[in-house]
Amino acid sequence: MTLPGFDSLLVEQPWSASRHLWSTRYECGVYSEQGALLATVTERGRLGPLRKVLRTTGFSGRTVFDLVVRQQETTLLAIRKGAGRPPVEVVRPDGVVLGAVRHVRRGVYALLDPAGHQLCLLHEVVAFTPGAIAKRDGRRVRRDAVRLRPGVPEPVRSLALAACVAYDVVRGIGTNHTSGGFDFPAA
Repeated sequence: MTLPGFDSLLVEQPWSASRHLWSTRYECGVYSEQGALLATVTERGRLGPLRKVLRTTGFSGRTVFDLVVRQQETTLLAIRKGAGRPPVEVVRPDGVVLGAVRHVRRGVYALLDPAGHQLCLLHEVVAFTPGAIAKRDGRRVRRDAVRLRPGVPEPVRSLALAACVAYDVVRGIGTNHTSGGFDFPAA
């Protein structure tokens, strides 16, 4: 089970002008509601020059992503998306595919089993609030709030968490925040 014992999480990405304009790598931290770092999400490997250029444009969401979710040095999940708009694949550390997340329409995401059959919709198992601007350690971050329904079974739990920690990849904007959605400050 991914991050057992935690049904309420905060997913935070660095948020600055330079990150908006020049960042080409996906990264975020996953925190408990009390502020303890639970996991990190980063890209594996290096980006080639073409992908770096595309990541600074509106085509960022259509580039290849290969993310890894780690708790300290332990890999929990791999999250992969091919070029274009295929579903985002979620893989266990041993290479077994748990399933995928497919963007159905604006704000609606399907969680799929390894054969591509729909298990449920993301909003049926998680309350997800994207885009509150907050501060962590003196720096601005975009804070997404994640509340999993208690008792959600595997692999739905891992698929839902993967969709939330890779939300910008799943919704198709990738690392380019200047041409797509708008994030609202916290009240």
